[in-house]
Amino acid sequence: MPSITVKAHALRDIRLDASDRERFGHMFFNDWQKDPEFSQGLISFVCMAYNPTDGLLYCGLTALDNDVLYTFDLDQKTFRSLGFPAVAERFDVKIHRSLEIDDDGMVYGATACLHGLDQQAEAQGGKLFRYDPRRGKYEMLGMPVPPNYVQTIALDKRRGILYGYTYPEPHAFRFDIDLGRTKDLGNVGRDTHSPILDDEGNLWGTWLQSWGLGLRVPPRSSLFRYNPDRDEMTWYKVGLPSLYPGDIAYVDSVVNGGDGYIYIGTTAGALLRLDPKAVEVSYLGRPLLSPRMPGLVVGHDGLLYGSGGDGYDTHLFACDRDTGRFTDLGQIYDPLRRTSCVTTHFLVEPRPGLFYVAETDNYDRSGYLWECQVKW
Repeated sequence: MPSITVKAHALRDIRLDASDRERFGHMFFNDWQKDPEFSQGLISFVCMAYNPTDGLLYCGLTALDNDVLYTFDLDQKTFRSLGFPAVAERFDVKIHRSLEIDDDGMVYGATACLHGLDQQAEAQGGKLFRYDPRRGKYEMLGMPVPPNYVQTIALDKRRGILYGYTYPEPHAFRFDIDLGRTKDLGNVGRDTHSPILDDEGNLWGTWLQSWGLGLRVPPRSSLFRYNPDRDEMTWYKVGLPSLYPGDIAYVDSVVNGGDGYIYIGTTAGALLRLDPKAVEVSYLGRPLLSPRMPGLVVGHDGLLYGSGGDGYDTHLFACDRDTGRFTDLGQIYDPLRRTSCVTTHFLVEPRPGLFYVAETDNYDRSGYLWECQVKW
């Protein structure tokens, strides 16, 4: 039987009582930033990327004080700020599923937001950036679709393209790094949480199809494909399968399986498989009892690993793609701290069997970085 050893690492560690949560719920963005407890302590870990050139784990945060990019040393178990406030404007409060590492060790990222629509005339827009770990320098590459901010990116290393999705208006975009040029691929109805490239370099995502609303048919997530060589967008009517009435099969996570397929986790907790050549989607099952599947990676051992659940009932699971068997590896719970991860948001495996889970949206305390050692 597999075993899991869990340890939570705290970058900041504040606790909120009922009055704090009540106060937070009646405040707006400007008030949050002015409050030292919320702006400096109420953080979330929202994305990660392992950089093999320096052996560090890069962590993207939600942090109202703009200190949103850190490294984590896997051996020393220590965090280091990369000084993002020096290049940020005050609306750059999140790096949300937007960290990519190039083959030369360069780190690409993008900034996301938390402000309301009432401040969109003041906020400039999300920025794409490049960070050089050797020089410790940032380079701002551009604002893809201002005044929108960037929720997530994907890097095409061979073509030198960054793809992404924006918020609050959900556009897909292509950004050619060397040219510094953006192509808006259109409004997709809702950001798909994670763009993904197939083996041929095509971008896949979902658009919110609402053609049946007049007949009281609920909207659903349908597929699109962008071919960068032909500069061609294809909008498919093929939708993702739903688990229950009203489930629009919103993409929570996605990964290229390295076997010709793309694997998708939905917010309802379904694991799906996309065949990009046939444009067919298969339902593989529901690995966990609770909803959400924000983390999905191909493990060093070839298994598919995922994280999901909600409300402090979060788990790590494995999927054997040859047999279709799911294994619940256990709850993401630290017995020393006597607490569990409230909601997972990202999953990486920098070393065989060593997983890190990002925790987000905890309003009882600061979010932690969760270390999970799995042994079979």
